[in-house]
Amino acid sequence: MANELNFTIPVNELAAAIAEKLTPLFNGIKPQETPQTEKYLTRKETAALLNVSLPTLNEYTKGGKIKGYRFGVRVLYKQSEIEAALTKIDFGRKDHV
Repeated sequence: MANELNFTIPVNELAAAIAEKLTPLFNGIKPQETPQTEKYLTRKETAALLNVSLPTLNEYTKGGKIKGYRFGVRVLYKQSEIEAALTKIDFGRKDHV
C-alpha cells in the first residue's frame, strides 16, 4: 500500500474545486421544461366560470360551443379551452371617458 495518499482539505475548498470543474459542463445544458398539467373543471365549476346554469352548459356542450370530456360518469372541461372559447366582442363604439 505504498501508493496511498492521505491529506486533509477543508470542505469549502473541496466544494469550490468541484464547482470550478463542473460549472463549465453545466453551462451548456438547458433545464428541461416541466410539462404543464392541464386543469380540468367540473360542470359546476365551468358553469360558474361562464356564469350560466347547468342546463345551459349542457346545451353549449351538445351544440359544440365548448368541448366536454367524459371520465367515467363525469363530464369535465379543460380550463384552457373554456377560456379560449370566451371571445371579446367589439360593438364598434369607442370607450366613453
